[in-house]
Amino acid sequence: MGMFDQVNFEMPCPKCGETLRDFQTKDAECALDTIEPDGVANFYSGCKCGQWVEFSRRMPRRALREKPLTREQVEAMGFVMVSPAPHQKEQA
Repeated sequence: MGMFDQVNFEMPCPKCGETLRDFQTKDAECALDTIEPDGVANFYSGCKCGQWVEFSRRMPRRALREKPLTREQVEAMGFVMVSPAPHQKEQA
C-alpha cells in the first residue's frame, strides 16, 4: 500500500448503511493530506461489509485565458515560487 491523500467526504454505505469516512485518492500530492473532493477526479473507500465505493469524473477542461496570468496573480492564488530559491542569485 502506497501513499495517498484523504478526501473530506462521508456517506452511508449503499450495502449496510454504516458511515464511510475513509475515502482516499492518489490524484493529488499523496502526502497524507486531507483534501476536498472537488480537486480530484477519483476517490474511493471500502466498507467492513465488503462493499467498494468509488467516485470518478472527467476533470473539467478550462478555457485558456486570452493573456497569461502574471506572477502577482499566480502568487495571489497561493502559489509560492520555489525555484530558483530566494537565496540564490540570478546568473547574468
